[in-house]
Amino acid sequence: MNPDQPAHVQCVVESICGLGCDRVRAVIRSLEAGELVGETSGLVASQRLEVLAELKAIMSVYDKDPR
Repeated sequence: MNPDQPAHVQCVVESICGLGCDRVRAVIRSLEAGELVGETSGLVASQRLEVLAELKAIMSVYDKDPR
């Protein structure tokens, strides 16, 4: 987690992560497509971009090639 993020953005990221990897990937795809998702409905556009960046950073750990 980025400690410089506002607390409410961190809470949204943690909440989405708690839904599991499949949902996180679905949220990433939706946000990348510019779609609104329920989990981020209370955020402004710049905060949704912060959530997207954080989710992608988190998932990069899981999606690394294990070689």
